[in-house]
Amino acid sequence: MNESMHGEALVDRVIERVRQEGWPTSEAPDVTDPVPLAPEVIDRLRLPGGRPLPPSLRRWLAFDSSWLADAGWYEDPLEPVFGDRGLAATAEWMYGSGGVMPGAFDGFEKLLPAVCLPLVGGCDSRRLLYLGSPDSTGEYPVLVTDIDDLPYVAVMYPGLDVYLADLAEILDLPFDTYTSLAEHPEYGPRMREHAENTELGPDGLDIQDLDWLD
Repeated sequence: MNESMHGEALVDRVIERVRQEGWPTSEAPDVTDPVPLAPEVIDRLRLPGGRPLPPSLRRWLAFDSSWLADAGWYEDPLEPVFGDRGLAATAEWMYGSGGVMPGAFDGFEKLLPAVCLPLVGGCDSRRLLYLGSPDSTGEYPVLVTDIDDLPYVAVMYPGLDVYLADLAEILDLPFDTYTSLAEHPEYGPRMREHAENTELGPDGLDIQDLDWLD
């Protein structure tokens, strides 16, 4: 494993890019005036259920807490308290009023019952951090939801670290499909861990696949 392509080390590269040049995409909120959290605040933060923060999130919050407040993770960037919405409620919040039929993702919550935190990106698709089981690096998967045809969910990134790096365009990642990183030489092993932990498999599932799983 190339450590510079994972976790805190990768987020350090993202922060350097954002400090020097800003985000290369208009999807990402402005962080020209970042709000860093003190180490003691980060140390006492816990995810829903009392679990520790993943390495990527600890490093990002040491740089800026304002963006994730704007993204809907919590209200106060100086004293974060993470939300507790599930997948269906998070999807409805991300797509907005009229963007998705109420209950469109309800069926996925039996398979994916953990808390979700919204992220930017996509139109018919959205990204969110799923706080189910961490991988062997301590990172949680970033899922994609899609409503272009049937409601669909898949593992798109192996963690917040790789998601941020892609948003900052510091990695040349192939995305022929949402799940292309499952075959990536560096990220494939982590993607496969999450595909198994979430039971979404390497290609994701649409709502009709859940009937078959039952």
